[in-house]
Amino acid sequence: MKKEGGKTKAIARTVKLLSSSTIDERHAAVSLLLELSESQLLLEKIGSTAGSILILTTMKINDSDDPVAAEKSGAVLKNLEKCPKNIKYMAESGYLEPLWSHLVEGPEEVQMEMISYLSELVLYQEVTIEITESTSGVLIKMVRSCNKVVHKAALDVLVQLSSHHPNSKVLVEAGAVLVMVEELFIRKIDDEPESYKAKAATALANIVESGIDPDTTVVNKEGHVLTSKYCIYNFVCMLKCFIPDDFNLSIIRLLLALTAFAKPLDVMVSVVRENHRGHAIVELMSSPMEALSIAATRLLITLSAHIGHTIAERLCKTQGQPGRLVKSISHARQITERHAASVTLLSRLPHRNISLNLALVQEGAVPVLLSGIEEMQSSAKRRSRYAVQYMEGLVGSLVRLTATLYNPTVLKEVMDHSLASVLTELLAGAAGSAEVQRLAAVGLENLSYQSIKLSQMPPEEDPRPKKKTMLKRLMTTRVQGNKTLQHQQPVCPVHRGVCSTVTSFCLLEAGAVEGLLGCLESDSPRVVEARWEHCARSSTTGWTWRGACPPSRSWTPLGACSGR
Repeated sequence: MKKEGGKTKAIARTVKLLSSSTIDERHAAVSLLLELSESQLLLEKIGSTAGSILILTTMKINDSDDPVAAEKSGAVLKNLEKCPKNIKYMAESGYLEPLWSHLVEGPEEVQMEMISYLSELVLYQEVTIEITESTSGVLIKMVRSCNKVVHKAALDVLVQLSSHHPNSKVLVEAGAVLVMVEELFIRKIDDEPESYKAKAATALANIVESGIDPDTTVVNKEGHVLTSKYCIYNFVCMLKCFIPDDFNLSIIRLLLALTAFAKPLDVMVSVVRENHRGHAIVELMSSPMEALSIAATRLLITLSAHIGHTIAERLCKTQGQPGRLVKSISHARQITERHAASVTLLSRLPHRNISLNLALVQEGAVPVLLSGIEEMQSSAKRRSRYAVQYMEGLVGSLVRLTATLYNPTVLKEVMDHSLASVLTELLAGAAGSAEVQRLAAVGLENLSYQSIKLSQMPPEEDPRPKKKTMLKRLMTTRVQGNKTLQHQQPVCPVHRGVCSTVTSFCLLEAGAVEGLLGCLESDSPRVVEARWEHCARSSTTGWTWRGACPPSRSWTPLGACSGR
């Protein structure tokens, strides 16, 4: 009868009757399934029948509604456990006890199968927390196993579990951080692939990114915590260009997460500065793996506020790196996070670093930056989620050159591309970002320092002209006419010389005065601050401003108001 029942549609019909509203039909159906489940040949067929395990587990849980059906459904499920696939079906239906018991008590082959099921199940968020609470201790013990297959499988599961941030607290309490650090720093097995360490680093990065307190998270028996120099030093030293990209990515993710805390950030800055580890991070910016390139660039951006000159020098000493950065910006047909991060790094590194500025000029960065700004002002690229960051990076990278105008090469490049006019246009706010306005004001301030030096003194007229004969006067009439035209060149009322936007960066000639005054009405305090700094500096180069705060929209050259 069991064999015949398995060959027909009897199993499917019986499962359907489990949901009958008639109690007698339900009891008959579950009794038949109990009898059929005693056959080893029918176990998989019963378990794979649509809805069978879900209905049986529901009947088992709701024992108060129908105790008889609950008892028999529990017996059916117990029989179905003899088929490993049914254990997976039960776990997917929310009935996890069979999986736990087989994982803990089963032989190695069964444990491996259960871990495999776990790897699939943790993709479903609704069961992740339950799995972590029940199995984290067992999995951590399996990670310490010398069996490579068990070791790898347990690591895979822990990586997936740790990616769900609510699990982090349970994993930390179970000792997952200690085991992952041990895997990274201590554990060494012959022929063990580097990918095992990469998995451990990924799990650790997931846990730290979840928001745990690294200052209190112990990583070994000696009492070191995640923020100790012991950990930071070892993490930084692991970064190498010849190890797998996913390993480097996880380590950088881990370091990035730790930079949110003051203590590990200070230690990281010290380690990178003293041990020349910045070279590896700079080189990883060129990785073909986009996620790794972005992560390395973001880490450098974070560190640039503390060791910017060190990073800039190492970037210049890394063969081809400045050129690759410029090239990546020039190929930004569609703005990605990688483009935005690259140009942001250039804008954040110290503006007065002449080595980097010269390298950018030599690599043709200025035309690329100007082209990018022009495209951003007139194309659909502004709709990109990274458009604002990208635009601010372009302008910041351009403004950095104005901080080293004492260098003839940089000065010529700035003149050749009329940066005063470009920054004046950006100051008008066409790009829409307050930060762009602030940067433009800073750039104009830097340019204005040079105006008094670059402004050409007007030709002086001889107060006592020599007497000339009539013949000489007739012969030199045309020449005198031309000289008169030259002498009529307008004299800048500010710098008392012949000025232009291109050659002397005169803000009056560039029409930047109204834009600078307009910045005082900006909603951004940083824009207003940049404008006031410019006003203060301008007083040393020939300007004075009328009015109190807020000032009126007027300017007066020094001398006009002092009676000179």
